[in-house]
Amino acid sequence: MSNKDVILANSIAGVPHFAAFDLIAKKRLEALQLDTLLVYLIDTVSESALSFLADQFDVLGYKGLRLATTTDQKREIIKRAIELHRFKGTVWAVKEALKTIGYPDAVLTEHVGTGAGAWATFRIEIDAGSNPVSAAAVDELVRMIDEYKNVRSHLLDISYKISFDPDSITLTDESYEGPAVDDSDDLYVGGDFRYNGAYTYNGDRNYSTDTDILTVTII
Repeated sequence: MSNKDVILANSIAGVPHFAAFDLIAKKRLEALQLDTLLVYLIDTVSESALSFLADQFDVLGYKGLRLATTTDQKREIIKRAIELHRFKGTVWAVKEALKTIGYPDAVLTEHVGTGAGAWATFRIEIDAGSNPVSAAAVDELVRMIDEYKNVRSHLLDISYKISFDPDSITLTDESYEGPAVDDSDDLYVGGDFRYNGAYTYNGDRNYSTDTDILTVTII
């Protein structure tokens, strides 16, 4: 073993039991994964460390981590923790907090109430995207918003916007009188077609007098 491979002083490097201990220590140190010590590289740190980092940066619970549904969202709320706390109590902080948990297009409108206290009211409109829409989910959002809004402001309501592609909708009518119709653009079905010259009577449209109702089920 060369001198560069040992950490012992030359005077004891040749002593067998010291040399053996040195070799064991060398192997143990070489086996350590040093990248795991870089805990503040939030994008690469082990997922098991995220809750501890969230505690350290004060974003546990409704300050963010409770509402984060993916590992990426957990990492994002931790990375944004310092600036969120710095600007806490502002419109920016509320919108950025919502952005970290999957609502990037939240619209916050102030002064929407009535009466003398209207100046302190606001409402929020968010695109649900792939997020769940339920009473429990709304309650969770309100609690998070309360963490980042200023004390004087009062949240009137939260409204959801749900987007879908009309071209992907297929209308199925199981009744005998009104056969199934699939309209690609305008959802005119059944009784909405009239003999007014706007449509060609070629079998492509349902001209019966019944009127179909489109029901959209959100899951």
